[in-house]
Amino acid sequence: MDDGRTIDGKAFLSPPKKGREVAIFGDTKSCPQAVRTAQNTDVLAHEATFAAGDEKTAERVFHSTVSDAAKLALQANVKQLYLTHISARYTEEEQRLMLERQVQTIFPASKVVGDFDVFDI
Repeated sequence: MDDGRTIDGKAFLSPPKKGREVAIFGDTKSCPQAVRTAQNTDVLAHEATFAAGDEKTAERVFHSTVSDAAKLALQANVKQLYLTHISARYTEEEQRLMLERQVQTIFPASKVVGDFDVFDI
């Protein structure tokens, strides 16, 4: 400073905090790198276009089912799974709840979410 004082910027910082880790998977089917990429993240946001049982259709179009995403979340030891990009064939609330129940049987910390939903991480 002009008056000769020296100010240490560290005196004005709080102790470091660990940040949050989020993995985001788009329109994709499972791949070998997926578990490593999502490993131990706080949140996995995964597009899961199809219901469990629609694996053949999902495989044909290179997409995932809710059970594919849930298995990845379980293997990768993530804390929370948010499922997005659900097919328009599941527009009714009852259908979306069915998908959520399917995924929660494999990975309980799962939620089917919609556009513009907001969550604290």
